[in-house]
Amino acid sequence: QFLLGESDLGQNRAKASERALAELNPHVVVETHSGELSEAFLASFQVVVLTESPLEEQLRVGNFCHAQGISFIVADTKGLAGQLFCDFGECFVIDDPEEGDPVSAAVQHISQGNPGVVTCMGTENFQDGDLVIFSGVQGMTELNGQEPVPVHVLDTSRLEISDTSSFSPYRCGGLVSRVQRPEECSHEPLCQALEKPKIQMANTEDLPRSLSLHAAFRALHAFRRKRSRLPRPRAPADAEEVLELARSLGAQQAPLDEDIVLAFASVSAGDLCPVAAVVGALAAQEVLK
Repeated sequence: QFLLGESDLGQNRAKASERALAELNPHVVVETHSGELSEAFLASFQVVVLTESPLEEQLRVGNFCHAQGISFIVADTKGLAGQLFCDFGECFVIDDPEEGDPVSAAVQHISQGNPGVVTCMGTENFQDGDLVIFSGVQGMTELNGQEPVPVHVLDTSRLEISDTSSFSPYRCGGLVSRVQRPEECSHEPLCQALEKPKIQMANTEDLPRSLSLHAAFRALHAFRRKRSRLPRPRAPADAEEVLELARSLGAQQAPLDEDIVLAFASVSAGDLCPVAAVVGALAAQEVLK
């Protein structure tokens, strides 16, 4: 833990960390709470993040937050593995659903007509129904700053737009840019997401490993509930018990990578600052969303 030293041994970690944490940004109010996470306490927040919490507490707090419209995040690390879950409610609006630079094209000509036709290069990046705006157009300046208008793609160099018959004649220049439309998505509460994890990966070869880690985390919760502790480091008997629990919990999802589960269980009692920093940074980014 980056903010603690040997002199803090035996103290409440939140209390011991509060002063150093508050100094990182004087514009942020940092307060500690060492009581229970009651519903009355949780109700005052927009976002709740749980770390190092048992599954029962995650489910209880997650169900409450989902019902109250409070964004809920679980972040945890065990050894070299990390876990992050986000529930932003049933009506979460994504203002910029597409990553990367916005789609735009240089205008070569705009006809006066109903509809008007825009000649430009790069129309393959546009689709029928896209909303576009214009900037830097000379001559037909009425288009500059106009509300977004829908387009119809005619071919590889022409877009059809709204009525331009009453506009000034086009002279030169300009840029046509696609406007990103906000998207609304619905998030499941943790209790539902655990039933069948939905994982999207660029490399599908990593999917069995990720599903096995999901099962390993579930099994670790079950082991801790049964033994009131984490598996001992490099203890084969404890690792085998976690594997047996994972088999019973994860058999319906996908073939279990037993080597991954055994390795996970063998080091799950360890905490590493670099792993915590990476998962913590990802969780913080989700909070900003």
